[in-house]
Amino acid sequence: MTIALDRPVPDRPVPDPMREDPSGALATTAAAERVSWSKPAKWLWVAATDTDYLGMVDRNLDGFCATGFDGFDLGVFAARSDAQAAVSRYWSERG
Repeated sequence: MTIALDRPVPDRPVPDPMREDPSGALATTAAAERVSWSKPAKWLWVAATDTDYLGMVDRNLDGFCATGFDGFDLGVFAARSDAQAAVSRYWSERG
């Protein structure tokens, strides 16, 4: 399974997905890179664009562990979506 997302627009706050987005931070531009999440193994999700490796999320007994493109440990999250958001955010800010 592959899930495609757009790269966050820089210089705008990342909105809370539970609220409406008055800032337009979720709007995409023509220059936005597409982020794809693939699932190469059970309990492993890998994020990439056409040109970059973004990071990964793996499931263990503690929760969903997020790792950045440079191997930096981004933390353990209760929800997979939160871990995936951390990977995308880290790449957007540092990549």
